[in-house]
Amino acid sequence: MNSWLLEISLGPVQGFIAAARRSRDLWAGSYILSELVRAAAAKMIDQRAELIYPLASRVQRENPQQDSNLSNILLARIDGVDEEAIRAIASAVKQAARDRLASFADTAMLDWQGAGVALRNDLWKSQVADAIEAYAAWAAIPAAGEGGRPPYRVAYDHLKQALAARKNTRDFAPMFATDAADKGAGVPKCSFDGLRESVLPRDRQPFPARFGLSRGEQLDALGCIKRVVGRTERFTALSRFAADGWLKKLDAEKRRELAGAYERLVSDDVTLATRSSGSGGAGIFPYDGGLLFSERYDIAARDCQGNAAAITALADLGKVLRPLWKRYGRPCPYGVLLIADGDRMGRFVDQSQSAADHQRVSDAVAAFADRVPQLARDFGGQCVFAGGEDLTVFLPLAALVDSAFALHEAFTTAMAAVVADLVKAEDARPTLRVGAAICHVLEPLGVIRQRAAAAEKFAKGEAGSPAQGNALGLKLHIRSGHEIGLRLRFDDLAGRAALAAWQAAYTQRHLPGRLAYDTRAIALHCRATGASSGVAEGEFRRLLDRARRGGGAEKINQALREELDKRRATLAGDAFSSATDATGLLRLADELILARWLSAATEDEVSAAEGAQ
Repeated sequence: MNSWLLEISLGPVQGFIAAARRSRDLWAGSYILSELVRAAAAKMIDQRAELIYPLASRVQRENPQQDSNLSNILLARIDGVDEEAIRAIASAVKQAARDRLASFADTAMLDWQGAGVALRNDLWKSQVADAIEAYAAWAAIPAAGEGGRPPYRVAYDHLKQALAARKNTRDFAPMFATDAADKGAGVPKCSFDGLRESVLPRDRQPFPARFGLSRGEQLDALGCIKRVVGRTERFTALSRFAADGWLKKLDAEKRRELAGAYERLVSDDVTLATRSSGSGGAGIFPYDGGLLFSERYDIAARDCQGNAAAITALADLGKVLRPLWKRYGRPCPYGVLLIADGDRMGRFVDQSQSAADHQRVSDAVAAFADRVPQLARDFGGQCVFAGGEDLTVFLPLAALVDSAFALHEAFTTAMAAVVADLVKAEDARPTLRVGAAICHVLEPLGVIRQRAAAAEKFAKGEAGSPAQGNALGLKLHIRSGHEIGLRLRFDDLAGRAALAAWQAAYTQRHLPGRLAYDTRAIALHCRATGASSGVAEGEFRRLLDRARRGGGAEKINQALREELDKRRATLAGDAFSSATDATGLLRLADELILARWLSAATEDEVSAAEGAQ
């Protein structure tokens, strides 16, 4: 009898997490995938396997408010069995994940049927059966090492090669069962990603508001499951985080009055809104916040025709909202989706030579992930997914930079001991990269997540260079189509301080909204005309002399003018930007633009920033 290493990979991550149109879809996909992994890992424990990752202690507890998610890879050691037994264990583990998904599907089906919705049953069954990609590979642990590698390491290297080969050997099942009554001909595709057919009935009907279906929206089986699983109080929508700055401008009495009107919208006979307890800021307004935005309010009013209770509840909310909009302005309709991942994690994990090493790495990464939900709440946000160093978080605009640096610090702290013991070469030292997309709340969540993933890739920088990773990548996506990007390294404390200073200056109206765009115009004009750096710098100083504080005729103060010019000079001397931005003006303009948006709490402030272009 041999000892074996068994690895199982579950997915697809894209289908379970990224396919989303609403915040609830994104959260539900993360939760479902984590629960499938939990079921699979529990089956491994039942089979007397020694879990290497995730740790058995994390599989056996589940508190969504405190614990992080489980990532989609399982690794275990199994002693005293033959290869046939390993094959059977792998099959049982994969079946446990499928059974867990089937339980989610059964619950969702009952909910849809209870609402009188006749779903396409054949398509539902085939899509649920085909939803999970489960790959397994195993390798025997030899009695002796090879080439200076210990036996465990030899087996682990063989295992990774076998799993890679297995993933490249794809299984392609028929798209539709040959005996299916409905084979999908002429059936609309799911609105999430267009990959699978909709399971909603052919004849469009008014759906209960609790399913969150917009006009013409189509859902596949997994989408229908998400709309049921995602309907939970521990989840908070992105719209709530976008409205956070505006809500904090209201006094406590106004917020109580607003909450009273909003409460009616979550009742069973209306269900136009959801109650939330998942975010750090939920206490001041524990609801999704979507109907605080005029566009969302108007859409809801249009779609709820025929529901007298909903019409009345919306009218009552409007009576409270309109005076608030008039006095405080409308809420800023932009929120933040943050995605983080580890850099050099593969090379770091490869430093492990034993199961104990791997378990130490797993423990350190899990300790970091377990800190993320509370850390997100500390900044008024919510963790959507935290599978090891792979994170997805909703945040208010104002908290973006501070929370990203706090995540980096938490990662560094959690990994310090195991890094010190295992890392022998600097290029194997893991760091964290963070990408954040600032997007309009009416954008589909799938699109927003793609943009956050692009921001995370932007944060990585040049792969293989000493400056790879260890940075925050910010991407602002203005609804009109314009995009602004800024990469800020976590060891650039001066850059962080400058961004915070510009943000505070905009909040206190010490800077005019046009300054950033006028700065960019100078840089682009001087580049186009071939003017020297000295000319560009002189034009910038004259711009500062002419600039007036936001909303008034008073000049910006001398100290702030000097601080801006000093920052420009620092950026001009930066080795990574001097080749393309010799004056530092373009990078400074991007800092100022992003700071202007990060300081915005109302739609008027966003419009002023956008209109300044």
